[in-house]
Amino acid sequence: MTLSKQEKQTCDNVRKFFKTDFERYSQLAELADLKSIRYDKTPSASNINHQENKMITTFYYKNIVETVKGIISRMHNECYRDLIKYRHLEHLSYSQIAQRMNYGESTVKIKINQAYLLFAEMLALVTDIDLRGGKENESKEND
Repeated sequence: MTLSKQEKQTCDNVRKFFKTDFERYSQLAELADLKSIRYDKTPSASNINHQENKMITTFYYKNIVETVKGIISRMHNECYRDLIKYRHLEHLSYSQIAQRMNYGESTVKIKINQAYLLFAEMLALVTDIDLRGGKENESKEND
């Protein structure tokens, strides 16, 4: 299957999302269960607002992580679901995935691109994160 320029961009965006953004969100989401330490006994409105903003941000990250995992688990195509799970949640290499799924490594790379395209569509439907390639370029060209 040959990918269009936009599809290649989408796949690159999804890979980058999992490598950088999702890893960061996952790390920050773990802080949601921690309570902040107070050094002074005097409550101040600015400190309360600051703490509240930190908690809102942390819960946002936690929500994104849970949403991404939910999208993956709801993929009807079991192959796509497993490919993304193995690659980005279990951090397996392409060769490890190929062994686990009894595919050739090139088949894994082709199928994971198809999984990325579906994942990007699903993510855009339920969040404000749009990883689909060429979307901003299309709107600029039409102006």
